[in-house]
Amino acid sequence: MVYTLIRKLMAWLLALWASSSWVHISWAAHVKTGSWPKMTVAEISTSFMGQYGPPLPDREFIEATQAASMQVIDGFGRQRRLVLLSLTSESTFRGAGLWELFLGNLRNITFSRREASQDHLANHLVARVMTLPNSTANNCNRISNRFGVRCVTIGSPIFTADDFGYKTPPFFGLSFAKTLTILDALALGLDVFFLDCDQVFFRNPLPYILARDIDVLVSGDCSKRQDSLPKSRFPPGPSNIGLLYFRSTPLVTRAVANWLYYLVQKAIQGQPKLDQSSFNAAMEWVSGEMGEKQAMSVAMLRSEYFPHWCLGPCGCDTEGMEMGQPGWHVNRLRDGTCKEDYMIKWYNFHVPCNQRMDNKARALQELLSMYTDKVGLINSRSEHLDVL
Repeated sequence: MVYTLIRKLMAWLLALWASSSWVHISWAAHVKTGSWPKMTVAEISTSFMGQYGPPLPDREFIEATQAASMQVIDGFGRQRRLVLLSLTSESTFRGAGLWELFLGNLRNITFSRREASQDHLANHLVARVMTLPNSTANNCNRISNRFGVRCVTIGSPIFTADDFGYKTPPFFGLSFAKTLTILDALALGLDVFFLDCDQVFFRNPLPYILARDIDVLVSGDCSKRQDSLPKSRFPPGPSNIGLLYFRSTPLVTRAVANWLYYLVQKAIQGQPKLDQSSFNAAMEWVSGEMGEKQAMSVAMLRSEYFPHWCLGPCGCDTEGMEMGQPGWHVNRLRDGTCKEDYMIKWYNFHVPCNQRMDNKARALQELLSMYTDKVGLINSRSEHLDVL
């Protein structure tokens, strides 16, 4: 009789576990206590993936991206409609002003249109603000509109005004928000240049990006590689998805939708994954099956041109290396600056490994000043961008 009761109890517990209404395992139980709502995994994921798939882009996002998009001619004479995207939150507006530094830098990357009017990259950025449901983008617009940037909301009960600590529930929510934002723009027929806001540019990256006949481009680790030949696989080594380019094609859109679906499913299973660690496999699941000659191609940008702080405080050196070999992580000179030989190659510098917002802002400002002193004015080395 006892055995029968135990079997019934186990069956009841298993039935509860299988029920979608009983997934009560909160990510907050696995991380340090924060001020975010203690939500279930299922509740978090439903903000980004409904019963029939991801929510469609709302009118606010559609109007903002259409207004911000730019008509460019790529290196092969084809017209492309492109938009810059980023995510932001209330925490980026405080302290040393990381968000304003990011926007001010994009405004300094200027170019001329065919009819001779002047333009700049910030005019073509749409910022999605991670907020609580029913919150507005007013604070973001107050700071951003003067740079030409448009702010729209992406709401979830998991987002608050606090910093998103590493692997806290809002941090995983950020992965959902990023992939859904990219997917929404691709679904509208727009190429996407997605940027994390903890980086600065020294010259316009779009001529370099548009000279490559490749569907998906990402920055990555320090190793010797080429980024001009379309491949179906990324080179070995981790990517850095703080800088991403996607061409709006059916298969690229499919790949990003798969990426979002995978993240949501892992979250529902109580094994949440980050967008960073899942990106390469998500893209290659499509590109590897289809092949670059058939439909979709990928490449990792050269690390000397698109460095980040994790490679070293002065980026990466691959001079004299064989293809595929790891490069050198470059340190500062005795005077605390970077050598001009490295800086002159830079298009951007990203500081993902510098955790606090104020530290990021100070590091980026220092790099901008250093570049101006040693190489020249920001944007002075930019190549021609053909904009209609």
